[in-house]
Amino acid sequence: MTALLPRLLDTGVLPLAELHAVRLDGELYRIGDAFATVDTPDTAELRAAAFRLSVPRAAVADRSTAAWIHGTRAGPPSALQVCVDSAQRVSATALHGLDVRQCILAQRDVVLLGEVRVTAPLRTVADLLRTEDRFTPAVILELRALLELSGYNAAACRDEIRRQDRLPGTRRALIRLAAMDSVLGDATDYDPERSDSPFRKPPCEVSPR
Repeated sequence: MTALLPRLLDTGVLPLAELHAVRLDGELYRIGDAFATVDTPDTAELRAAAFRLSVPRAAVADRSTAAWIHGTRAGPPSALQVCVDSAQRVSATALHGLDVRQCILAQRDVVLLGEVRVTAPLRTVADLLRTEDRFTPAVILELRALLELSGYNAAACRDEIRRQDRLPGTRRALIRLAAMDSVLGDATDYDPERSDSPFRKPPCEVSPR
């Protein structure tokens, strides 16, 4: 495909049917609601850029969406999970189809990938411990990968949760964090490469042709 194409392609570039046809030909891969050429590295910055195509600028990627962007989840949730600063006004129309919550984010809670704001790995772990419906060995492995990515340990995560102890799910998050090691003792048969797994290792860079 021509080098003049943008690094992300969506229906503003080609009709969806044509994008899928080119993907089936092996020249594109899917990334969120967009597509990229196979010689484009699958990076956190690229996933963040794909996220930005689907949401208003005020939206911050959080929870499962942030986990996908950070590389510990194979794909984004069916409804992108975002948070919006409670001090900002965003029209309901702009947020239609998104899983939205209002929150207050400190500077340390957010990382900037390109021009896209994403909750930092440590904040993402705390949010998922509070809100994730499932608490399976696969999810725990994902949380531990995020924690490793953050550079912090479980004690720091506990402090992070307690820092906002008025948020819903705080008690559940602390119980889950304390239980993580014991639950992982039953995860010996877990295969992170299974296609239905919510966990994956950070993707390898693809060398340009």
